[in-house]
Amino acid sequence: MEEFSIIGDNGNYIKITFQEVYGFPESTSHWGGYELRAALGIKSGNFLVKSIFWTSTGELFEFYKKLEACNEELKGSVDFANYEANLEFNVKYDNMGHVNIEGRFYELTELDNELKFEFTSDQSYMSITVGELKQIALKYGDMKGVKK
Repeated sequence: MEEFSIIGDNGNYIKITFQEVYGFPESTSHWGGYELRAALGIKSGNFLVKSIFWTSTGELFEFYKKLEACNEELKGSVDFANYEANLEFNVKYDNMGHVNIEGRFYELTELDNELKFEFTSDQSYMSITVGELKQIALKYGDMKGVKK
């Protein structure tokens, strides 16, 4: 089972664990790559999210490529938003290798439950994330899926 995490200071994290990848490797999603149902875990301070959300391997590939560039240059920022727009976050680097992660998640229900979160990390943790995303990209390909 594929997964990746963005690990922060003081035990904070975002963790995405694949539950089911639809169409792999035969048919891609119009969202890019393959549609994906994933388990989501977020810990920020004393707040904790455990939920399911939908994204695509193409969206994760785009995030991976931008994050990889920021991590190499130790500057810049990268946004992630899934196609349902219920998970959005920004990863921002300063030139000293410090990283700030800020975002929000809300459940797609009739209730108005939303977590806005922020935590810090550093380049060494982000290098692990980049490595995990690279393995996912090697298996599932880019926005067009795997090459046949």
